[in-house]
Amino acid sequence: MMSKPVKLYICILFGFYLGFLGFALKGFGQIGSLFLVFLLLGFAFELVGFTISRLSNGVIRLTGGLVANILAATLIPTGQAILISSLTVITSGLLFVRNKDPYKYLFNISQIGLSTGIVSETFKILSTNSAARDMWVVLLVALLYMFLNSFFFTVVLSLSVPQSFGKTFLMTVRVPFIGAFLTLPIVVLGYVLYVYVGLVVIPVIFGAFLAIQLGNLYRSEYQQSKLENLKLLVKSLELKDSYTSGHSERAAQLSYMIAKRLGLPEKMCSRIKTACLLHDVGKIGVPDYILNKPEKLSNAEFEFIKSHSTKSEELLKTVSIFKSKEAKWVRHHHERWDGLGYPDGLKGEEIPLPSRIIAAADIYEALTSARPYREAFGKAQAIEIINEMAGTVLDPQIAQILIQIVTNGQFGV
Repeated sequence: MMSKPVKLYICILFGFYLGFLGFALKGFGQIGSLFLVFLLLGFAFELVGFTISRLSNGVIRLTGGLVANILAATLIPTGQAILISSLTVITSGLLFVRNKDPYKYLFNISQIGLSTGIVSETFKILSTNSAARDMWVVLLVALLYMFLNSFFFTVVLSLSVPQSFGKTFLMTVRVPFIGAFLTLPIVVLGYVLYVYVGLVVIPVIFGAFLAIQLGNLYRSEYQQSKLENLKLLVKSLELKDSYTSGHSERAAQLSYMIAKRLGLPEKMCSRIKTACLLHDVGKIGVPDYILNKPEKLSNAEFEFIKSHSTKSEELLKTVSIFKSKEAKWVRHHHERWDGLGYPDGLKGEEIPLPSRIIAAADIYEALTSARPYREAFGKAQAIEIINEMAGTVLDPQIAQILIQIVTNGQFGV
């Protein structure tokens, strides 16, 4: 649920939007074929969007609205461009997002409408009536459009999470700017071709964007299928061993709760949860007789078990979005605070924070679960052991947060 400061911010933003729209509508002009063409183009570009992330509590959907809105802002009157962007974002929300919160609709209409209007007025001030020069102005205002979108959204996040505006902005701006590397050339090309050729070029622009979106969609689905395969491996591993059934899911939930208590951003908390869910996927290559052995493992068998963290890293690296972070986190989830862990013997804060969180959640969940070689520890015993591990095996701060969560009955029984 949105906080009161966020709702107030959205209402203020909507007020600015209405004021800007009222000012711009003075020069609206007659509704002609060009307005209708760009309106249809806006709807079409919204329809060919696709989901690029399903890793957090929601989804991120990338569309071609940027292309249509910037072309409209540079080629038709400001008031018409704002109306087109507003109508298309409402339609996209109703058809695809289907959110029932009116504040989210108000925010999307306001930030898209204001971004389009500001870009339109900026272009009109800087344009020179020379297509060769104005193509660079189009590129500039396209970057401005994305900056404004990210800025408006960053304010919402800053009012919702305990994180600096700068860090939140960098996190927010990453997705649109990455997507822009392919869409910005289409915006510039579309503008130049329209100036020299006219309306006949509109289907060409849409076709080029559609081809790029299909490529992005296939790449996104390919990466998603890899993630699903890794989750299937975890399930297969737990089906082979009834003692660890559900271990990864429970540890993942606990790691998420610890990350939230530390005040980490929602996106980071969700990524830590996903990494924890997959932290033992490398055990799929460990023979069953070692995993289920009731007696003490031999040195050779223990070395085999220890290799699962690096095997998990290798498997996560097959998913491009996990290469730089999650793969590294699972590699180090058996490092110790005192430096006596594996595989690299990292010590203290040398160990990535997410790895320290995963380690604590993993150990507590393992203690409270039955194993072939022992019965499950009760909550009180497990808390005592975690307390003893603080400062040696586990990060002492994380250990205390874990104990608070468990003691307050927020996790387990």
